[in-house]
Amino acid sequence: MSLTLPSRVLLQGAKPFTSTATPTTTLLLPIRTLHATPANHWFWRKKKTESTTPLEEKLAGPSDLRKKIISKLTQRVEGPAIFEDEVPKPTSPAALPPGAPGAPEAPSTSRTKAGASLVREHLARAVDPNPRARARWERKMLIRAVHRGLNPYSAESREARIMRTERQHTSRSPWLPTSVKKLVKLAHQITGKTVQEAIVQMRFSPKRMAQEVKIQLEQARNEAIAQHGMGLGEARRAAAIARGEQIPEPKVIEIQTKDGKWIKVDDPTRLYVAEAFVNRGPWRALEPEYRARGRMNILRRPQARITIVLKEEKTRIREYQERLAKERRQGPWIPLPDRPISAQHQHYCW
Repeated sequence: MSLTLPSRVLLQGAKPFTSTATPTTTLLLPIRTLHATPANHWFWRKKKTESTTPLEEKLAGPSDLRKKIISKLTQRVEGPAIFEDEVPKPTSPAALPPGAPGAPEAPSTSRTKAGASLVREHLARAVDPNPRARARWERKMLIRAVHRGLNPYSAESREARIMRTERQHTSRSPWLPTSVKKLVKLAHQITGKTVQEAIVQMRFSPKRMAQEVKIQLEQARNEAIAQHGMGLGEARRAAAIARGEQIPEPKVIEIQTKDGKWIKVDDPTRLYVAEAFVNRGPWRALEPEYRARGRMNILRRPQARITIVLKEEKTRIREYQERLAKERRQGPWIPLPDRPISAQHQHYCW
């Protein structure tokens, strides 16, 4: 049997225990130290300073002022854009933006049937969320290009020239309910083909994930056209012919791809699948598989996604020309070049 007492109670009764009890009696009483710190420290009882904002002070004022502030906060933003205070306000009605009060009515060709604006600035804002930052970046790149052109000790690198003259777009699909082993077969099937040919291949493929790859190809093509302006050579040619302009016949170039196939290119802006690779994703499900003799296996359902890189035919033309230039620089291949004869013996060495 043991007795648990607070330390302060035990210390108060320590004197009579030592006078009457034996040392063996005191050892039978285990001492348990309790935490005697007060419940609230001095810094807990300190009052905190109340901080009020100007808006809270106004809301605590008269009711008419409070109603005015609430109505102003709940109303729509007055300006048509967030940069209204930075743009100088035009004075003449012709300089006013379309749709503003006092501005002349815009022609019917500036809007679609659904009412969407076709003005170049409006379309640029819809595609580019920050056109001012893009304009500053383009200005910076132009200054850098001019500076490099004027400096005789600097030259544009090959990577910078390729990024300036050629375009590419990368599109990544969501996680698909399939394995890498199955999806990589479709990635190998569309690599190196044009976008239209790859879409046709996926359309008639019997594999279940071929329809998902087809949807991703169409999405990548639309994004490349809308975001980077790729693949518009044929459309511009058709528009020029519709306007009655005299357009020369396209020049057909025959090139050889990396895998040794010869193709004919009549439009340098035509899109093709430069790369298509697959990544493994997390397990989407864990299912039990009950076996004999009371045993159980865990079936893991995999996920994978495909990444498609689209480029224009001008990139493939440049790569073919670079390979030809490298072969010309190396010269003809000599199987037995002229070398000095060494290690001669007067007898045969076999």
